[in-house]
Amino acid sequence: MNDNQNFVNLKENLKNCLNFFAEKLASIRSNRVTTSIVENIMVECYGSNAPLKTMANLVLQPPNVIIVEPWDPSILNDISRAIESSNIGVTPQKDVKFLRLVFPSLTQERRDQLIKLTNSEKEACRVEIKKHRETFMKKVQSEFNDKTISEDQKIYLEKEGQKEIDKANENADTLTNKKISELNEF
Repeated sequence: MNDNQNFVNLKENLKNCLNFFAEKLASIRSNRVTTSIVENIMVECYGSNAPLKTMANLVLQPPNVIIVEPWDPSILNDISRAIESSNIGVTPQKDVKFLRLVFPSLTQERRDQLIKLTNSEKEACRVEIKKHRETFMKKVQSEFNDKTISEDQKIYLEKEGQKEIDKANENADTLTNKKISELNEF
């Protein structure tokens, strides 16, 4: 049925929204350095843009160093330029065949900035969730007006849709709280 398809679409859109939010949070640096901080940096080379993870091997050397070893050493300067222009707060150290990214410990000021960034990303996620909710509710109302679903089905779908929206907002809060606690670790 078409009304079930709207509900399935809502769930899929919410899932995609939360996955995108989780990726955004993973790219925000905490005291735990991970390769996800740099893997989606867009590098301009060979006449196009591509994420760093598609053109280099990324190796984590605990506690705070990432080695970027491009498969083609001739693009080392392009990768270095892309990393410098991103706002990850580190300057690449060039070697002959690779870059070394040494991440300093976070200062309290930088932690506060990253917490603000995390909260602003959460708000952007909530706005997307709200847009998906409005779209879903309009479709359900439209189907009711077109008499393709009954009033009972409309009420049921609205209630179930709201449950999914609430669950998505809770998941966004959970992801945010987890990231903030990571940022506050020393």
